[in-house]
Amino acid sequence: MESIKYPGVAMGGKIYSLRMAKRMSQEQLAAVLNISPAAVSKWERNLSNPSIEMLWVLADFFECSIDELVGRTLIPVEKVGSYDEKKLRLAAIGEDLLKCSEISRSKGLIAMEAYVPKLKGGSRFLAFAIPYILNLYMKQMESEEAFRFLENYVTTLPEAEQPEGNMIAAVLRKIYAGEAPEILQELIASYIGMDYREKNGRMSGMLKHTRQEILSTCNDKKMYSDNTNLLEAFVHVGDFEIQSILRNLDNLTLTAALVGASGEVARAFMSNLSDRMLYFIHEDMKQWNGTEEEMISAQKKVLELGNFCLNNEPAPCPF
Repeated sequence: MESIKYPGVAMGGKIYSLRMAKRMSQEQLAAVLNISPAAVSKWERNLSNPSIEMLWVLADFFECSIDELVGRTLIPVEKVGSYDEKKLRLAAIGEDLLKCSEISRSKGLIAMEAYVPKLKGGSRFLAFAIPYILNLYMKQMESEEAFRFLENYVTTLPEAEQPEGNMIAAVLRKIYAGEAPEILQELIASYIGMDYREKNGRMSGMLKHTRQEILSTCNDKKMYSDNTNLLEAFVHVGDFEIQSILRNLDNLTLTAALVGASGEVARAFMSNLSDRMLYFIHEDMKQWNGTEEEMISAQKKVLELGNFCLNNEPAPCPF
């Protein structure tokens, strides 16, 4: 029988997270419901579904509606400070462009070409654009015409690369015009988004902190309370499985969940983030001022995703 699902997570994950939130084993839940532990196990692994009558019992026991249990009620999650890898990539390319500006102001425009092999953002278009524009510049082509040609190349890029192509063409144009770094930084931020503007202004400061320094802050981190220990089993979960969860998790939820978790859990998740995502999540964790209820709710979501992403196999019960 096809499993009942709500967006992104099978119903088995919902039952699993609700059981974990009540600090119950499968055997304990089975005893309350007067069924076998094997039946609970099958629900959580999405091998079978509860009957309609059992859904009523489960909803009453977990103090939720049947709609919520099967995922028919959707509660929008406001993604404050939400970061995705596409925007983080733009931020990295933005750093390359700011470095190019610094080089051009101190050593001249031609000196930028020597920096191409050192580009860190991974943009093949930027690696093409710098020598291309310099070549046209050396041929004494008018700047306006040269950049019009470059913009034509942007339109030929794959759709996924066009946002970075537009940013690169616009910023290089400003670099050639001798624009101040502050203006370039504002221009770059405008391509990344409002959520990034403040942090993008501190990107140089971010580079002063090594990955290990950020991760080391987890060493002395304590759980917020005994009620926010729902993720402790993930200390024993492999990196591949955690990465599967992270790919399906919004960053506000991740931040709230990790704020409440122990340092070991926080490190297990944060060590699987990219350098820039690690920085942003670390910053958001320091500034987070939500409630214990929000931490628990976020941890339940991680449990649901964990159950779904781990081939519908629940993580080991920590109690």
